[in-house]
Order: sequence, then structure tokens, then C-alpha cells
Amino acid sequence: MIFRVSVTSLVAGLLFVSGSVMAQDLAAGEKIAKSRCAACHSFDKGGAHKVGPNLFGITTRGPAKATGYAYSTGLTDAATKGFAWDKAELDTYLTDPSKFLEQKTGDAKVRSKMTFKLPKADERAAVILYLESLK
Repeated sequence: MIFRVSVTSLVAGLLFVSGSVMAQDLAAGEKIAKSRCAACHSFDKGGAHKVGPNLFGITTRGPAKATGYAYSTGLTDAATKGFAWDKAELDTYLTDPSKFLEQKTGDAKVRSKMTFKLPKADERAAVILYLESLK
């Protein structure tokens, strides 16, 4: 009985710590997004497009699908070849948007409208967690 309580306590503690870390990452992702991405993107439901599209719902609406935004030919071509904005795709895109489009389209000359890169993996992970929360 004592062993079961200890294991249960351990699991509960790990879940609590995991949830706390996730909340910290989400807060960090929001802070990074709003400090580095807000010049070109909005994050609110129904928010206006800026230089880049509004990012609310990006993980559920699909690539190049924000109504009223004029996406680059490279992104629309990549979207027609089929992919979804999951963690892996967002991570690759945020690392180097033009390289991502080159890989998706097979066109070495394609360029993304987004020239900003987010080189640190932990920052990309936090931003992606934040973007996934925008539903």
C-alpha cells in the first residue's frame, strides 16, 4: 500500500511539474511572439492582417488559408503540394522560411515573404506551443 501511494504521489508530482513547465513555455512563447513577431503578425481572433497574416488558428486552418491575406507564390505552391502546420513543419519553417519553401516546392529560387528566422530551438518550441493555443 505504501508503495502504491508513493508511486501515485510521484506520478502526480511529475504531472504537476510537467504542467508547470508547459505553462512557463506557453508564457515564454507568447512573450517571444509578441515581442518579435507582432510587428508583422496579429494573434487575436478576427485580428487584422499586417505585413504577415493574422496567426490566430494557424494550426487548425491550414497553410495559406487566412481569408483576405495575399500569400507569396512560394507558400501557396507549397500548400498545394500538401502539408499541415504541425510542430515539425512550424519548427522547420521558423528556422528558415525560404529554405522550408524550397524544400516543399523543389524550386531553389523560391523565397518567403517572411525573412525573419528564429534560430534557437527552445524559442521555436515555445512559440509553437503558443501558436497551438490560439484556437
